[in-house]
Amino acid sequence: MAGQSQPAGVVRVARPVLSTIVLNTALQIPGVVRMAHSNDQWTRLLGRDVPHQGVTLTVKDNTVSADLYLIVKSGSNIVEVGTAVQEEVASAIQMMIGMQVQDINVYIQDIA
Repeated sequence: MAGQSQPAGVVRVARPVLSTIVLNTALQIPGVVRMAHSNDQWTRLLGRDVPHQGVTLTVKDNTVSADLYLIVKSGSNIVEVGTAVQEEVASAIQMMIGMQVQDINVYIQDIA
């Protein structure tokens, strides 16, 4: 058809780019202090496995699932912060990359 261009090839997004989008989006949510790390005091004491950057991604058939491990500001409504993170991260993935989101799981590891 006239006026429509054909794709020139394939566009692939590297996993670190997806991880950066997730991290940056989560850290912009009011109440999020930082991502939990595997060397955090409480994660070591409790014997929990926390990924190095505080996020684990699973990508299958253009669908993303993410587990985020957060440190939340003391005095924040933890449920509201977690819900906002879920909504904003899912929206960022869909808008910036066009991938479907299956799950955004938020684990509050501590308050600071």
